[in-house]
Amino acid sequence: WENHKKVKNYSLGMKQKLGIILALIGKPQLLVLDEPLNGLDPKSTIQIRKLLSDLREKGITILISSHILGELSEMATTYGIIANGKLIEEISSSELSQKCRQYIDLKVDDAKKAVILLERQFGITDYEVLENNKIKIFSHLNETGAINMQLSKGVVVVEKIDIKGEKLEEYFMDRVGGEVSV
Repeated sequence: WENHKKVKNYSLGMKQKLGIILALIGKPQLLVLDEPLNGLDPKSTIQIRKLLSDLREKGITILISSHILGELSEMATTYGIIANGKLIEEISSSELSQKCRQYIDLKVDDAKKAVILLERQFGITDYEVLENNKIKIFSHLNETGAINMQLSKGVVVVEKIDIKGEKLEEYFMDRVGGEVSV
């Protein structure tokens, strides 16, 4: 730091890095960070993400408060959703990934017959049958046309076929009671 800049003149990214370094001086077992990636350029974001991963591997628990949910998905092992100062849900990263993954949303006239055809014709095993002849298919996302055609050939009426999937932000907003509007 050749130019001996005062901290108040640092960029936001440099202040973020300095804050994390200062927090590590006491070798804490718990590190609490508020928006640690805010203001960082892509290179610094990768460096901080790696640093936090290394710290976690060394047994340090890291609690991150952030509104940048996409970035959290790169680092988090457990999510806590807080609304009005209360923890309303705690969910593991793998559970959240399962809930937010994409699927084919299918509505047919005969779900039992459709499932038999899906298993035989496409080898589809990762699906969920819901009420009202609705089926969620979690694989073969690029084959909706072929699925539609095979079901029709098998005399199953396809009333609706679409790709859906809840985004992390939508999942969060559903829990805290907000609406996502464009």
